[in-house]
Amino acid sequence: MIFKQYKREYKSRLIEIFKSNCPKYFDAKDEVDFIDFLEKYTDENYLVVFRDNEIIGCGGHYTKDTAYGIAWVMFERNSIGSKQLLNVCDAFFSEILNRILEEGKGFDIYINTTQLLEKLFNRYGFKTFQIIEDGFGDGLNELKMKKTNKK
Repeated sequence: MIFKQYKREYKSRLIEIFKSNCPKYFDAKDEVDFIDFLEKYTDENYLVVFRDNEIIGCGGHYTKDTAYGIAWVMFERNSIGSKQLLNVCDAFFSEILNRILEEGKGFDIYINTTQLLEKLFNRYGFKTFQIIEDGFGDGLNELKMKKTNKK
């Protein structure tokens, strides 16, 4: 796998990946917000994941006030295979978390996700502190999670 900084030329492929995750992981109505994010808020910390020269996923981090956030993490649905999924996720989150640690600010890290990915993020040290029923759409509870980041 190779991680590259987001470029506008990747936008249409990332939208395809987003759509592949609807309605199970994302509400289709969120496509507008995802496009807005890609057009206005991506920076050197938003990464695109390549495997065999093909884009298979994306995600990144941002800093807001005295906290880090993880934003718009997704992989093309059914592109990785269940046997490889954890290895791919481990490598990707290791890359993001190492980049955060390199910044050396020691801010806590937050992510908003659904109940479907809670156990995955528990694996990386995130703990749920709030649940909003149907917060991301019908049947998609919004879980607010936090990972304490020590310098």
